[in-house]
Amino acid sequence: MQKVLIIGGGFMGSAIAKYFIQYNVNVYLYEPNIERLQQLKQQSDLQQITFLQQLEQIDGLTFVFEAIVENLQVKQALFEQLDSFFGKEVTFCTNTSSYLISDIAVKMMHKERLIGTHFFSPAHITPLIEVVPSTYTSQERANATMQFLQSICKKPILLKREIEGFVANRLQSALAREAMSLVEKGIVTAEELDFIAKMSLGVRLANTGPLEQRDINGLDTHYAIVDYVYPTLENGTKPLAIHHAKIDAKQYGMKSDQGFYDWSSIDKKQYLAQKEKTLIDIIKLVQ
Repeated sequence: MQKVLIIGGGFMGSAIAKYFIQYNVNVYLYEPNIERLQQLKQQSDLQQITFLQQLEQIDGLTFVFEAIVENLQVKQALFEQLDSFFGKEVTFCTNTSSYLISDIAVKMMHKERLIGTHFFSPAHITPLIEVVPSTYTSQERANATMQFLQSICKKPILLKREIEGFVANRLQSALAREAMSLVEKGIVTAEELDFIAKMSLGVRLANTGPLEQRDINGLDTHYAIVDYVYPTLENGTKPLAIHHAKIDAKQYGMKSDQGFYDWSSIDKKQYLAQKEKTLIDIIKLVQ
């Protein structure tokens, strides 16, 4: 039985832990926040986990999965600490969704044992994991990570090299930027844009990827419209005004009850549970 340690018991860390225990992985979860730790201990679906408020040596530990705040300096400091705390046989995995793994490893003595494992929310449901080696990561560590994730029925893809935001988030960021731009320009409302995306691209992307669809439609057809459409696409390198205004107004989305939508009267737990059920149904169809 594999022994793994998860650093961070927030939304992602607890979801990763929940998935691991379904496959008989011996899970330890380190969460220094005592209030959050007590909340985790009370969750019925996390009872098989060993909770830690302080780091400690674990005999037979093979992997450490980091799922803390997305802050480069904080991650660098954590892995510097972990590198000196655990033996060289332990492989370190970061769940960063944006930073170069090489940048996170900068303070480590044994940089070759750090690799990116980017889970997608909700981590206990979404199959794919982007496995991202740094310029230092050894092939042995990459192979071991892939084998472990495959053994627990995840769908890992090993990237050829690291790049900011990896693959899925780069695609998602380009789509989100264009979506905000269209709303900002008054072409559609937020609700209309989401409806268009879900009822066209969304259902199709679950069945055919973007390049597969280009082949189906004809690369010559796509080529013919590039010069006409590409120059009009949003290509800014800073947050758009509509996004900036939401942040200034502290409208962060569901967490603050206001974003592009009004969430104040929504039963969020029930809403997310239904979204998870729908996602499971979609995954069953496409796998």
